[in-house]
Amino acid sequence: MSEPILRAATRADDEGMRAVIAAAFPDNPKQRAEVTAWQYWDNPFGTTVAWVWEDEGRIVATYTAYPMPAVLGGTPALAGNGVDAAVDPAYQGRGLFAPLARALYAGSAEAGMAVTICFINNPVAIRGTTKAGWLKVGQLGVWVLGVDDAWLGQRSHLPPAVAGLARRVVWRLGQGETAEACGLPQGLDDLWQRAAAVTTGVVRDQRWWQWRYGDHPDPRYQYFEVRRGGELAGAAVATVREAFGGTFVYLLELLADDADAARAIGRAASAHARDVGAAGVAIMGVPGSRLGDRARQAGFVRLPARFDPKPTSFGAVPNDGTTWAHLATLHWSISWGDLDHL
Repeated sequence: MSEPILRAATRADDEGMRAVIAAAFPDNPKQRAEVTAWQYWDNPFGTTVAWVWEDEGRIVATYTAYPMPAVLGGTPALAGNGVDAAVDPAYQGRGLFAPLARALYAGSAEAGMAVTICFINNPVAIRGTTKAGWLKVGQLGVWVLGVDDAWLGQRSHLPPAVAGLARRVVWRLGQGETAEACGLPQGLDDLWQRAAAVTTGVVRDQRWWQWRYGDHPDPRYQYFEVRRGGELAGAAVATVREAFGGTFVYLLELLADDADAARAIGRAASAHARDVGAAGVAIMGVPGSRLGDRARQAGFVRLPARFDPKPTSFGAVPNDGTTWAHLATLHWSISWGDLDHL
């Protein structure tokens, strides 16, 4: 083989980048030009940074960081989301990833991204990314609201009758206000400012929701809202996917003014799960964050570790190359919606 060349990529490289992603990860939707156009090249929050290895005119490895609006330690900032690190199978094992990652993080710093956030559930990827500067913040927790006795019985090795009793004891939503299904909620800027209490994380305001969900090439989302006197008091967005041995409704975002609004969303989400034949509702986030508190108030229960065989680790790369000793001590708030391309 010849020696590949490491270089920055542009939109003109999109087709070659997508070909590498398809070769390395056949199920990755970034094979589609409309997905990379939406997430990479037409991103409204800044310039997407990408680096590639090229061999005789063909891209053989790629890694990308797309911009997200953020706040870091209480200060407005721009963060990158490091995604789609892919090496052509014929070029794997040649040590291409580490220099590729270092180049991406340096390029992200030049583009104004203070950190690159990475979500990883592959031990090999964790080792490689750590060598390139990734600092682990922690492991994301999953909270669930079960609605299906058969799923709980199968996962807990309990008879259906016992599983049903256990489900009713563990998940008690009670009677009360229920959120309404709706289009993309309006009034998210004010709700975000009141309800999120985020000092470090992605700014998930109206502009974020519009891009992340409203403009997504596959708008397969269900929205819920709670309104009081015309004012938005709670909002959530959900999708459906397979996980934990069943079909789940995933709440990608959950914002609520208080526990009552959170529980109203929990009731609506559980009803939606029954309507689509799902085993339950799930939320992912950082333990100890406002999102985790709202999940518990909405009726969710933390999923036991044995139910999640591939837990997701969350961390960030200080793009300026320095070591941020306090990175893991910041009060991070991360939700499902911050993850790549759900």
